[in-house]
Amino acid sequence: MQIVDLSYLGNIPETDLILGSVRATVAANASATGSSPKTYASTNTFAKPLRNGGAIAIGTGLGIANGNNPTANVAVAGEGDFVIDIDGSGYLVSKNTAIALGIVIAIDLPRKKG
Repeated sequence: MQIVDLSYLGNIPETDLILGSVRATVAANASATGSSPKTYASTNTFAKPLRNGGAIAIGTGLGIANGNNPTANVAVAGEGDFVIDIDGSGYLVSKNTAIALGIVIAIDLPRKKG
């Protein structure tokens, strides 16, 4: 799509990259079986431009399952100049509980002037 009736906009070919963005993606799930299984899954993400021209995106996820055959998973991903991602899961066998936690932080540096 091209908008041509606004004089202050310029055309950008689809092959040109538009710089200065970050992304955080989080997926969480939990499942269990049995007579009274309990599960909880939650995700939260946000992105914010910074005053210096950069940007930051942060995402978190949590999955908890309790019952027979519990499973919990969190997957995180990010895009930016710097990306820190941590995801892990643990099982409390004696309690029939699975817990998974994940966090991602993506940082876009400001463009250099010059």
